[in-house]
Amino acid sequence: MNRVKRCIGLAILLLITGCSTGVSTETESNPQKELIQEDELRIETESQTEEDSQSGQESRQEKISVQTTKEENDLTAELYGEDDDFYVQCLQNLNQGNSITYSDGYYYYRSQTENYSLCRTKGAGMPVEVVADQVPGSIYVRDDQVYFINVSDNRTLYCVGTDGSGLKKISDFPMHELIVLEDKVYFRSVYDREYDPFYLLTEEPAEDDCYIYSMNLDGSGCELLVPKVCMEFATDGEWLYYLVYEDEFVLYKSGMDGKEEEKILYKKDGIWDILPYQGDLYLVEGNQDLLVCLNAQGKEEILASDVLHLTIARGQAYVINEEKIRRIDLTTGEDRILADRNKTLKNGYHGYQSREDTYPWYSGSHNRGIFLVNGQVFARYYESETKGVLWHILNGETFVIFEDMEPLTAEELVLDTSLLHEADIYYPGRIDENVQEYLDADGDLYYEETFGTREAGSVYGHFSITLPKFNSKLDSYEQLNQQMEKLLELALEDKDSFFQEMSELRQDQWISWRREHEYCNLYIGEKYISMHYSRGGYEGGMREWKQSMPLIFDRETGFMLHMDDLFTVEESIYIKRLTGAIYKYCEMMGMDYWNDAFDNNVLVKNYRDLRCYLTPDGIVLCYERYEIKHGASGSPAFEIPYEWFADIYKQ
Repeated sequence: MNRVKRCIGLAILLLITGCSTGVSTETESNPQKELIQEDELRIETESQTEEDSQSGQESRQEKISVQTTKEENDLTAELYGEDDDFYVQCLQNLNQGNSITYSDGYYYYRSQTENYSLCRTKGAGMPVEVVADQVPGSIYVRDDQVYFINVSDNRTLYCVGTDGSGLKKISDFPMHELIVLEDKVYFRSVYDREYDPFYLLTEEPAEDDCYIYSMNLDGSGCELLVPKVCMEFATDGEWLYYLVYEDEFVLYKSGMDGKEEEKILYKKDGIWDILPYQGDLYLVEGNQDLLVCLNAQGKEEILASDVLHLTIARGQAYVINEEKIRRIDLTTGEDRILADRNKTLKNGYHGYQSREDTYPWYSGSHNRGIFLVNGQVFARYYESETKGVLWHILNGETFVIFEDMEPLTAEELVLDTSLLHEADIYYPGRIDENVQEYLDADGDLYYEETFGTREAGSVYGHFSITLPKFNSKLDSYEQLNQQMEKLLELALEDKDSFFQEMSELRQDQWISWRREHEYCNLYIGEKYISMHYSRGGYEGGMREWKQSMPLIFDRETGFMLHMDDLFTVEESIYIKRLTGAIYKYCEMMGMDYWNDAFDNNVLVKNYRDLRCYLTPDGIVLCYERYEIKHGASGSPAFEIPYEWFADIYKQ
């Protein structure tokens, strides 16, 4: 690595200045028409003449007897037929994230046990193969290729061979869905002027607003279709259906090119889970969580209540609420409970357990839910505090584990975390008792200055810098101390900007303002020297703040190292390993708010170089306030034990 990369001055200056403040086109059969045809056949059979032979009567009776002993799913399949490939792979589990599908004898899915990798298996208890060491969102299989949204890489589109060969990135543009129709992909994403050639969007978009786009399956021809902020969308291959909030919830439809737009439904109290099926549109709406069928003429029919999410297969709607999974026949309206897990009472928040098993099927996230795959019902929910969330499959009226794992203790994943502490600012890691022998006897490098003094003699606008100074017991102490001196100079430049800010305020706003540069958690190992260097203080508002800028040095040379220098594999692999431990830990600890963070992959998305430090026990990843959760959670930091990544760590 060249000296430029190792230059601490440039790295810290950047930190300080940058942070100062295959589709079937055939029409699906009409179930009512098929029922009529079946009745006509029955009438015709009953009206046959008495000349029928005895053997013929016995044959018919035998067929009837066999039919009455068929499983209910077989009867449903006979009435409705198989749902087409486009529906099964792209729409059926759209509202649950499409993170499991079936093709050619294999289930392709996001594994809960293989560090959230894209995996495949032939069935429950069968060997699991890692297809790609990436975290998939939506998954779609065509021929011998698996297309998937890569959560590990900013939710961009990837493909890989079904045997794991030829992993390829198709597009740099992030996606929130993956609906493949013929050779086009339809999805929602943030605004990008490059893909809006006709300037459909004229107002400045918010950072997280999502609009509907299409793209060729090879990554070319990306184009903005709907310039409205869409909460969710679906398509039946002829129309786009999308939900927009305009002082009320409005459901639109348009052509596949975004044209011929019209409003088809208005609701004050909510619409979600839009799902086209056999010419009708199914959705959940209202305060009563109603399952509604909206036909082509715009007529609404309420099919059930107490529904949070739905999916449909072979003419049956499968719905969940916080306690139950039910199946509703779309023709007869029969409503049957398939599984029931009552909330566990406990004296606590609102009288219920404050953990994920409180809401087993639903926790507001694509990391949970029910899925219809290959005619079987899957659910992903919290199993235990030693296994976290696992895939389950419905066996009769009971769910059994589809992909099991060896139990883990929380300490095998994360040694400590600020999310479990009330303190706003906390940095894990036990004290390294050996460091004192390597520090200069004269003490730390220290500087302090105040902006001014009041008439009564009290000072205000305090600024300070504290940095370590090393002695000759370290062969690289001169190089280390030179870098500490350079860091001191750069921190003094921060003093000038702080004092300038103070000069622009009224005196009554100066009471508690301060700025500090300091270090903690100094660790001196056999190969590395590390410390948590930070910049922080108080400058008004509700709470103090701190910005983490940890540093790691090579003990032999004294040069600064980056995270890449610590591992034998590329960044995407070691970051996935480390963040996977944190995600699993949070699942096991029952942090149900964590699911949204997982969906958005915030640990990878918000990770920055020079945001980690070493301790005697592991590596600590540091995140800033608001990067994972609300400001009251402070600055989360996670200490991951060396044993978790020893095989890829340069010891």
